[in-house]
Amino acid sequence: MGTDLAPRDWLFAVGLRAGLARRTSDLAALRAIWSDACAAVIRHRVDVFTLLPFGEFAVAAARLGDRERLTHHLRQAGELLHALGDPPLWSVTLHWSGLHAAIMADQRAEAAEHVRALAADAEHSRYHAALADAAGCWLDVLGGTVDPARVEAAAKALNAMGLCWDAARLAGQAAIRTTDRTAMVSLLECARALQGGQATSSPARTPAEADAPALSDRERQVAELVVAGMTYRQVGDRLFISAKTVEHHMARMRQRLGATSRSDLLTQLRALVSDGD
Repeated sequence: MGTDLAPRDWLFAVGLRAGLARRTSDLAALRAIWSDACAAVIRHRVDVFTLLPFGEFAVAAARLGDRERLTHHLRQAGELLHALGDPPLWSVTLHWSGLHAAIMADQRAEAAEHVRALAADAEHSRYHAALADAAGCWLDVLGGTVDPARVEAAAKALNAMGLCWDAARLAGQAAIRTTDRTAMVSLLECARALQGGQATSSPARTPAEADAPALSDRERQVAELVVAGMTYRQVGDRLFISAKTVEHHMARMRQRLGATSRSDLLTQLRALVSDGD
């Protein structure tokens, strides 16, 4: 990473890279970035203008199982905000990131503390209200209680505030935790719609594909991501399905295409996907 940048600029640049890696479920990239993140944190003190990257690092640390590395800095951030009277404009950033770090680390009591803090500032603005309601939904979902209507409303409110990835993830995680089949389907559709059109329907088949076995819309989505180099887990995260479901899709496509090996399957899928472009 270009260390010729000013410390604050470098902090934000590394934070952006970490955020992108996390949101695309690229754990290998996140691990590679983590050393830069730790170095960037050391080079810059905590202030209200760096709460966004520090918050992103907090979630990344939880994802990588290295939360202790940032304990001192996050404590400093909390003390700074408390000294300023916990201004909602600034504290909401830290609590929203803290909530997701706690979710990653499966620390429900800690998550509940952030939910209460966000709820206390809900009346400050529409943005704060959207985060507070979504945080409450997250806590309920983690506890096994899924209210589809409330989750969809909260997810759409997040999306309206520009938090599209967070919105899709809330709906998607609620979908895989509900035992109600109808609710699951509805929430998955909501998640895909809020995802920004990444899961697109397959284009019409060309004459060259006429004799080739057809792929369903979902199979094509899986194929496109797998041939792009994603792992089954990454594909599952992108499409809001489990890695095991991705594996089942691949097995069915291999059988239908008569592929003799994984390499043969990827070659055929690559051809089918490129022919459909």
